[in-house]
Amino acid sequence: EGVKKKIPPRRIRVTSGINGNEMAEIVYPDIIEIRTVKRLFGDGDMVAFLRDGAKFEMRNIPNFEETMDFILEQVDPKVAEQYKKKGDVTNP
Repeated sequence: EGVKKKIPPRRIRVTSGINGNEMAEIVYPDIIEIRTVKRLFGDGDMVAFLRDGAKFEMRNIPNFEETMDFILEQVDPKVAEQYKKKGDVTNP
């Protein structure tokens, strides 16, 4: 059903599934690359590429710009710099 996203200072947590019984969590140091696509009405999608080769996807993130600003402050500065150069793939 619904998907809840929590983005506290040390990790990103996504709860989904019926009754919120599925949970996925990543810590910022594991993120090596971020790509995003903006949607209508201020929402957006994000894919974080992780050190172990996995992808962590979040769809329809509300308050997208504000959320991305916060995430970019938490990740490695090199990851943030790379994202600012080419991570937003809305208009390639």
